[in-house]
Amino acid sequence: MWVLLFALSGCKGQEGPQQKVSEYYSSLAQGSVGATVTADSGVIMEYELSVSWEGEESQCTVVSPEEIAGVSCHISQGGATLQFEDVQLDTLLAPIRGFTPVDCTDGLLRTLAGAAPTQWGREKKEGQECISLTYEMEADGKEAVKQVWLREDTLEPVCARWFLEGDQIMHAVFSGFSAMKE
Repeated sequence: MWVLLFALSGCKGQEGPQQKVSEYYSSLAQGSVGATVTADSGVIMEYELSVSWEGEESQCTVVSPEEIAGVSCHISQGGATLQFEDVQLDTLLAPIRGFTPVDCTDGLLRTLAGAAPTQWGREKKEGQECISLTYEMEADGKEAVKQVWLREDTLEPVCARWFLEGDQIMHAVFSGFSAMKE
């Protein structure tokens, strides 16, 4: 009976990585990461992004699709400012902070630094041994969930998924993560 209970409880009885993850991400002063983001609002759109951050500000630049390559978005606590001429980045997603392709990576980093996950576990993702973390929250009055997989040995982001009202709206695969602590 106890064996069955322990097996059903998953990782709940073990000490979780929450504090280690939060301490690591809140200590980062600057960094960069590449992200291939697939957004799905009924129309699937894929973006390759280059994201860099320093302190409370970040810059997201579109690498592809080619039609909007070079479009940048400067993200700060005050909001987001697109920097381009005669080009509109239409994501077809609800404009909820941290849940659009241009600010999903920035929002995920903030979540990792300051929020407590509701679930965690360990699994292999994208060929890496990972810690999986699930964050449930409310965003603009909607039920929102972020799931992220971090390399177990370095805590680098491997991939993530974003959900609104139970529907997956985005998926990202990360590459080239580089960060410096304060």
